[in-house]
Amino acid sequence: MHALSVSVKSAVRKIPGRKNPDLDELDLQAPRYVPASLDILTKTTRFSRREIQLIYRSFKQECPTGIVTAEKFRELYSQFFPLGDASYFARQIFQLMDQDMDGSVTFEEYLVVMSMLSRGSLDEKVQWVFNLYDSNGEGQLTAEKLTDVAVSVYEMLGSYTDPPWINETTIKDHVARVFSASSDRL
Repeated sequence: MHALSVSVKSAVRKIPGRKNPDLDELDLQAPRYVPASLDILTKTTRFSRREIQLIYRSFKQECPTGIVTAEKFRELYSQFFPLGDASYFARQIFQLMDQDMDGSVTFEEYLVVMSMLSRGSLDEKVQWVFNLYDSNGEGQLTAEKLTDVAVSVYEMLGSYTDPPWINETTIKDHVARVFSASSDRL
């Protein structure tokens, strides 16, 4: 890595018309996050070494520093829903991935969630979805939370959904029926 730093500094010095020699001493490298070893990642996920390498290459293409900020995640997630507003879901998913709550998602945090969602047990997946909907961590889903989620799904899909956008009152009625039906079963 030091050789790369020296060659970058050397290349910068050769830029024609460069007038400020004080900039020669700046370290031009952006901070980079280095993930855990492949051995550790294969033990903590359900992916093979080769799968992890492929996922890492893709991750690094979108996030060259090796971490994802909340804003970058929202931007990437929104690309899947160009006709709507995916902000709510992007924020919720990001918060679940950001295990250490430092405002960024590392490759390991991303990989662990992707492993669980793609190869985890049904119980693990259900728990993850529950946590997604239980945004304040109270351990229960309320009609209000479920309504917020349902509204945000329609907002995420945009105005070209089939069926077309349903208003919030209709969604509240559906949620009330879900809660009524589930209480009847208890």
